Amino acid sequence: MTTPGRILLTGASGFVGAAVLRSLSASGTEQTLILAGRSPKVASSSTLQHARLDLLAPTLALPEGIDTVLHLAGEKRDTSRMDAVNHIGAARLVEAAAKAGARSFIHLSSVGVYGAPENAGVVDESCRHTPQNQYELTKDAGERAVRERCAAFGLRCVVLQPSNVVGIVPGRTYPLLGLARTVARGWFRHFDRGDAQVNYVAVEDVAAVLAMVTLDNEAKGVFIVNTPAPLRKLVNWIASELDVPPPVARLPRWIGAVAAGAGSLGRAVLRRELPFSPERFRELTNTTQYDGSTLTKLLGFKYPVGIEAALRSMIRQYRSDGLL
Repeated sequence: MTTPGRILLTGASGFVGAAVLRSLSASGTEQTLILAGRSPKVASSSTLQHARLDLLAPTLALPEGIDTVLHLAGEKRDTSRMDAVNHIGAARLVEAAAKAGARSFIHLSSVGVYGAPENAGVVDESCRHTPQNQYELTKDAGERAVRERCAAFGLRCVVLQPSNVVGIVPGRTYPLLGLARTVARGWFRHFDRGDAQVNYVAVEDVAAVLAMVTLDNEAKGVFIVNTPAPLRKLVNWIASELDVPPPVARLPRWIGAVAAGAGSLGRAVLRRELPFSPERFRELTNTTQYDGSTLTKLLGFKYPVGIEAALRSMIRQYRSDGLL
């Protein structure tokens, strides 16, 4: 394994980017990190530098001598910017990377490119892409463009497709807190057979695999990043941390569908969110499972945290902060 000397990182100020920056900085390898575009306020040094980069600019130019581009930046909220950033910007970044002499391009995509419905069974990297919304469509187009251009320029290419990335960001993000409160109050109910699946992955695990494929010049390919689990196990882990009985009650599916319909109507008429929504109902009845095991089989990657440990840690933090 040859360690890359100069790594250009986009999206370092984001949720995943900040974790990747910590992981790379703690790797102990000799490298120079170049933070491109909007980046955290970290002082420059001999091993940490900053560079201007705007994926919407007419032309892109990267510093010379880049070994690897680690592209995490993307647009998730503004639909009017998604194609320009997620698709066209990613494609042009590969071209700029090749001109700067890069040998590798690591691209952060999403399992959303598969567009899988809520009861699609097991989804792996061989499944057909059928993106449904603007975000999924532009991420899929960007992923395809990256792979095509990397092949054309002879760059080593790795595409990673994480599921729902979880981790606490104080004051901003508190994942699964609403579910934990429902379990704590004894309100949680399974639907039908209670065979729903959840697709979450700890931000530390995503950062770890991104760091690994960046530093390992032999790694290449497309990989789902996910640690799926049955919903029943997830709520039992929560109950265990809260010292409450695990939920066992089940309701017929039609009751959940009616409640979800009422939630949708309340959103339209009352202009506010009711406790139960169509999105929540889909989460509690979803049986689709994204298979994140190819990373282990082909690259030997072992998820260092896993969803159980990540969830239990979050619940303990919520209790410590008085949120539960």
